[in-house]
Amino acid sequence: MRQIIFDLDETIYKKKELRIKREQAILEFLGERKEEYNKLKENHGTIESLRLLNIKREKFFDLMNKVPILLEKDLKLIDLMEKLKSKYKIIILSNSSSYCLYQTLEKLGILNLVDKYYSGEDFKNPKPAKECFFMVKKGDICVGNNFKKDLQIPKQLGAITVLLGDFKNEADFNIHDIYELKELLDII
Repeated sequence: MRQIIFDLDETIYKKKELRIKREQAILEFLGERKEEYNKLKENHGTIESLRLLNIKREKFFDLMNKVPILLEKDLKLIDLMEKLKSKYKIIILSNSSSYCLYQTLEKLGILNLVDKYYSGEDFKNPKPAKECFFMVKKGDICVGNNFKKDLQIPKQLGAITVLLGDFKNEADFNIHDIYELKELLDII
């Protein structure tokens, strides 16, 4: 059975308020170092920027676990995942903590529809490290909102890549949001 491997944040769901609250928690923790962090973020992701400030991923996970996940059941997403589940094995791959990943899937109402999920705690290094994509096989479908972090390695491994929101030519396909995926898969 083919697999669909999804990124979580800003892919499975989009909730700007949650992203803002997470960023506020990081900035509050950093205090006077927030300007240095913001400068690093211009060229690096959150986890890498914190690492460059000598802040371990475990501290990042701890900060994120304290931010309430104010998401609600998404009936449209549940319907989509139920349809996909009949044809594909569904995998979620996120740099989030195990706790945040589990809570997010549960609140959205899709935890029981996911075959397997991997958090940032399952790997030595965060995405885009090649080790994070060990499950990707040629012909699988990978869906994410950041080509470099979510899709570049899967594409090299022969996966079909679907980029959400950022319309660039790097991915095999582009869609505006996760709900367009069903129609796209009907033509692939």
